[in-house]
Amino acid sequence: MSTKRRGRARKVHALLSGLLLVGCSWPGGLPNAVTPGRTPHGVLYPDLLGPTTRPVWGKYDSAVIVAIEDYTHLDDRASARTMAAAWYRYFRDIRGVRPRRVFLLRDAEATPKSIARAIETARYRSHHRGTLWFVFIGHISSAKAGAFGELWLREGDGTSASIQRHSFPITRVLDRAAYGTHPRAVAVLDGCLESNGLANSPLSGTMTAATPPFRHIGAVDEAQFMRRSKVTQGVPWGSLSDLDRVLIDSARSRRAPSDVSIYSSGIGSGCIEQLPGTVFPALSYLMVGGLRGWADRDADGVVTSGELLAQVTMLLRAGTHDRSMPRPRPSLYGADIALARGVAEAGLSFEAMIPAGAPPVASSQLLAEPTLWTRDRMIGFDRGSFRMGCPRRGDPECERDEYPTYRVQLSGFALDPLEVTRAEFQACVDAGMCTPIDPTHCFVWTGTGFERGAGLPELMRRPTHPAVCVTWAQAVGYCAAAEKRLPTEAEWERAAAGSSRRRFPWGDVEPTCNRAHFDGCGDHTRPVGAHPEGATPEGIHDLAGNVSEWVHDWYDSGTYWRPFREDPEGSDGGAVRVVRGGSYYDGASLLRASYRYGLNPTSSFSTVGFRCAR
Repeated sequence: MSTKRRGRARKVHALLSGLLLVGCSWPGGLPNAVTPGRTPHGVLYPDLLGPTTRPVWGKYDSAVIVAIEDYTHLDDRASARTMAAAWYRYFRDIRGVRPRRVFLLRDAEATPKSIARAIETARYRSHHRGTLWFVFIGHISSAKAGAFGELWLREGDGTSASIQRHSFPITRVLDRAAYGTHPRAVAVLDGCLESNGLANSPLSGTMTAATPPFRHIGAVDEAQFMRRSKVTQGVPWGSLSDLDRVLIDSARSRRAPSDVSIYSSGIGSGCIEQLPGTVFPALSYLMVGGLRGWADRDADGVVTSGELLAQVTMLLRAGTHDRSMPRPRPSLYGADIALARGVAEAGLSFEAMIPAGAPPVASSQLLAEPTLWTRDRMIGFDRGSFRMGCPRRGDPECERDEYPTYRVQLSGFALDPLEVTRAEFQACVDAGMCTPIDPTHCFVWTGTGFERGAGLPELMRRPTHPAVCVTWAQAVGYCAAAEKRLPTEAEWERAAAGSSRRRFPWGDVEPTCNRAHFDGCGDHTRPVGAHPEGATPEGIHDLAGNVSEWVHDWYDSGTYWRPFREDPEGSDGGAVRVVRGGSYYDGASLLRASYRYGLNPTSSFSTVGFRCAR
């Protein structure tokens, strides 16, 4: 067979595979309107299929929608198929997603094999600028104590063995969806979870007064708190180690999306399946409406994942009749990212949800109980290539271990915009996830030399200054607690030099004290982000100056003479680890994006800090 004929056959095979997954190019039974009924206040719920302003961002997405309405041995999930059709029409008609990237599986169509195949196909067809969506509407429970939940499917005779065969583990959803070249993944798990043991999952989204508001490891501390508490309701979606395996290990491959958001209807008594006054799936209806514009709380035309959760929570709580019952607690685990742009639909107001005769309530009261934990915003970099190293002919200050240059292909990754501060590191220590800094073993620059155990000046111990005197292992431990990792040397240089081969993070202009904090600008560190003129075009601060930074790789002066072409991680071993970026101790020439050196990973220095990647 000729190459051209093989290409045509491959396209036909891909088309047939897509048609098999959804039944046909436009599934039958799609409603022309989705109007659940009336709110507790008597107001008609808005039609989800009505005309709306079309978002300008979404055509690159892919989606898998699974709906189980008719169960064999469980209560039916009323209106699941209708709500799934509303999701399908939303992706096709409003976001403009291509038919070959949207997969709809209903009732008997949804088997473990077909779900796995749909996710794999959607992931394969995902665009490098798009979001991979997974939506499940049905029953969710746990197959065994201490495990992630199971998506219960239709078939089965009711025995435990049958349930195991006809269910789909949530871990498999996350493993598959949170891996690929797409920069974002969103999972919507619309179903209440059975009470089956300790609620020890950080996916619950519950925040408490015992949870310190530090930037990186709120979910980790939350899990620790929930383990120590006497909570007995809610399904155990999995231990922290399970979550680490799914998300941290995927991030280490650097092929995972830089942002993952996972929504659930809640856990235990805080879960609500039905829209108040109706039998419609609550989470799905309010999320689709929120994405159309109802959740745009600041009227900027953009709906973020945090705004969406706040809107869903507020509407559900406003529509609760019995104030003595536990309040709905839908949850979000993941990043506060933009999910829809260009929206302008007012939609459903919380006043319309308040039952007739109920006392008035303010939106702030409905949201008084925190429901959300989100990661801090990281700066994402799409998959691509750049030239690594120092161009010897164009830069007379190149050092021997910085050349020859070579082209590197990197998978997508994300980097913290700021160095980790002392306050953030101390919060990790207080949570029991990090070891304390040992000042007696730190090599401190005194102005005349590095003296071990000299003690840091008071200025450098302030909370907003970068965390220094941290060993390489402590930096790794902090990033792991934050469900992140240290960046590789190549990732760090890609962020600093850019694809256009900048000499410094801000460009080719020589350093000044307005752009960076280096030798001659002061004797000590400065607060992180204090030199915005020196940030990269993407918004990453202090890649030159303030403190140098630990990265993942072992140092080898001859690394560039035997380069790795794709996702390099340096040598397999060595005596010292790579340090990147100049510090307040270094001269201007050492602020170059290609400058590199190595330090003993078991030692700590007052000139070296770190930031995390994912």
